[in-house]
Amino acid sequence: MTIVLRPVRSEDLPAVRALVEQVLGEFGFRGQVGGVERDLADITERYGGARAGFWVADEDGVVVGTVAVRPKDERTCELKRLYLRPDRRGAGLGQRLYAHAEAFARAAGYDRIWLDSSRRFARAHRLYERNGFALLERIDNDWEDDVYEKRL
Repeated sequence: MTIVLRPVRSEDLPAVRALVEQVLGEFGFRGQVGGVERDLADITERYGGARAGFWVADEDGVVVGTVAVRPKDERTCELKRLYLRPDRRGAGLGQRLYAHAEAFARAAGYDRIWLDSSRRFARAHRLYERNGFALLERIDNDWEDDVYEKRL
């Protein structure tokens, strides 16, 4: 089995939505996916253009992971939608997806990567910290978000 990272295609969208909903449900976010659904419904608009992208990890035709980058402002991009199927975690695929997104951000001329992520995603937070992200803020919202930033 070979995993290829490639740009998302329109025919991937049902599988991307299913993966994101599965992961969010696993972490207790079943009723809070409205904003995520809107984001995914507009992938080409939200993640199109030269300084944005949305990629999938494709394992023999099956979407097993995702990652995305979009502009936050002229010098800062936002890391979004880093999700992995549970049976693909712990083998380096999350790191591979993140590294792909960072390489894209550097090539696109960004100085910083910003992200917000629920504290429920503890393994993802360890990945961010291993990759040089600094915690900027802990937010007491419904998602229990932490905000991170990395200078490139």
